[in-house]
Amino acid sequence: MGVESESGNEVKRIVSNTGPIFHLTEAGILELLQKAGSVSIPYAVHVELNNLLHPAWDRRKPAWINVEKLSKEEINQARAFSLAGLLDYAEAEAVLLAKRLNSDWFITDDTAARILSSSSGLEVHGSLGIVLWSAAVGHLDYDDASAALEKLSHTSLWISKNIMSDAYGALKKMFEAK
Repeated sequence: MGVESESGNEVKRIVSNTGPIFHLTEAGILELLQKAGSVSIPYAVHVELNNLLHPAWDRRKPAWINVEKLSKEEINQARAFSLAGLLDYAEAEAVLLAKRLNSDWFITDDTAARILSSSSGLEVHGSLGIVLWSAAVGHLDYDDASAALEKLSHTSLWISKNIMSDAYGALKKMFEAK
């Protein structure tokens, strides 16, 4: 479903909401997202990131993150989701953008956004999933992937001990199988 790169390899179309970009930035591993594919965010996510990471985001937003504006119809739909209490506004914009772009992956760490986007047929991953994917495809070795998980555990991302244990277990199995 992705688009073809100049080298002929398939590049995933990825849309992210605020959380994963913020958490991966906090952990110093945002570049892993770039390795996963072509990344787009809606304008509302860009504004949230600017508020959270100001002034760093404004000065150093990676050029590989594309900021997309939504149509008036999509903006009204995002407002409706937000007013109904289903998602916050930026998350709603991100879900709608992912649907419009027919993205391969929707990246979120938010449970409500994960449920809504999954039920809409989107393939959903989170910050931990980006680290595990990076290890699975060879962008990280076991030690680097373990270190990346550890860094994520020290960010503002809330991760239960069980989920973190599962992530380390998946990583261990992945490298035992190689």
